Amino acid sequence: MQLIIILLVAVSVLTLLSGVSVMAGARKGEKFPAFLFFMATLFALGWALFVGAFLGLPEDISLESARTIVAFYYICAPLMCLMLMSYACYKYRFGKICMGVFGVYALVLIYFILARTELLYSGIELSNVSGNRVLINQNLFNVAYGIYHFATVALYMVGLLIAARRTKSANTRRAHIMVLIGFAITGVLALTFNFLLPAYGKYDTVWIGPLAMSFAWVFHYYAILRYRLLDLRGGWLKTLSYIIIMSLAAIVYLAIFFIIFMSLFRVSSPSTSVIILNIIMITIVILLMPVLTEISGYIRSLVSVKDVDLVYIVKKLTAISKEYINYTELAEFLAEHLHFQYAGLLIGEKLYSSELKNPRLSGTEVEKIQKMKAGKKGVWVQLSDEEKVRLKTLGIEGIAELRDNQGEVVGKILLGRPLGGVNFSGRNLSEIETALTLTAVAIASDRGFKQ
Repeated sequence: MQLIIILLVAVSVLTLLSGVSVMAGARKGEKFPAFLFFMATLFALGWALFVGAFLGLPEDISLESARTIVAFYYICAPLMCLMLMSYACYKYRFGKICMGVFGVYALVLIYFILARTELLYSGIELSNVSGNRVLINQNLFNVAYGIYHFATVALYMVGLLIAARRTKSANTRRAHIMVLIGFAITGVLALTFNFLLPAYGKYDTVWIGPLAMSFAWVFHYYAILRYRLLDLRGGWLKTLSYIIIMSLAAIVYLAIFFIIFMSLFRVSSPSTSVIILNIIMITIVILLMPVLTEISGYIRSLVSVKDVDLVYIVKKLTAISKEYINYTELAEFLAEHLHFQYAGLLIGEKLYSSELKNPRLSGTEVEKIQKMKAGKKGVWVQLSDEEKVRLKTLGIEGIAELRDNQGEVVGKILLGRPLGGVNFSGRNLSEIETALTLTAVAIASDRGFKQ
């Protein structure tokens, strides 16, 4: 049980951090959905914490304290579902009506949970041997409580499905579908282990619902960042997201350690000193991650920096040219698969960078780069010594025009230092130029591209 409580606390805190990140990084037009997302993660945190607190209650605790924890456990869940549904449906007329109806519905449920606890349960049993449980009544109130959760989760999925059908971006559509499938699975788990089974006396698995929901929220946060479901900003957002991912990795490691330890030594849980030692080891590994990543990148670049997987790039760019292009993701793809530390696409008057912080180009610098021309015999911009020095301080070591099959210039690409410290002269530029031509063709065919 100790492992379950640790996981509930750790993952629910990560869920709240995801909500804080979205709330703080949202732009002006996305503040309201970001607020709803944050409130949903806040109530998810409360739900998980009160479930963990109840499962860990000792036998000698006062009945009043136990009732308070149970009440908040059953209050946080409907509030989380209300925010969940509102997040997906607030844009639509039916969604606004549902927000009002289910808002009142939630208040009625909360009133009876606080004022008429005998409707919810007939008693509370605390046992260190058989586990703690609430004796749920099989009555109309609990049926209404279950219907509320089923309806709000279903409306949330309907909102995601409508958003997926209306979006023009294939990536955004896939993101909505993935999140919808993930929450459908989570919803089934929560309704089964937190409502159906407890109603028939099985209470030892109520931790599954909030744990699954917490992981689903962290996954949703990843989808927001990866597929730009919300327009986020903030230089610190990258650092906070890194902390969230590393913490999630630490939680997975700790869970695996507990399982192996208990399987090998046949004990309920390791000692405090063993847990502390593992936390110290996790901290050391996380602190070494940037160094290990840099070393790994350097070694990988020594092997592959002169070789571009052109077959994969052709396949990917051919697929990209058939859908609405996310230029930031395209820049990230080119940086990764052409083996550069940085790539930026200058399309029209806007620069789409593979990294938000690198480089920081002023409007004047962008105008200067826009005016640069390549030679007649190639796509690479010939830079003077002064321009090379100036651009190198900004993290740019090469600029090329993006020309389609007809030779039309659709933009420029800015490239940083090659991975592994290899100079441009050491690269197979012909393979890179082929990839840039395919990139230009994809951009030219994009519906959002304007001459």
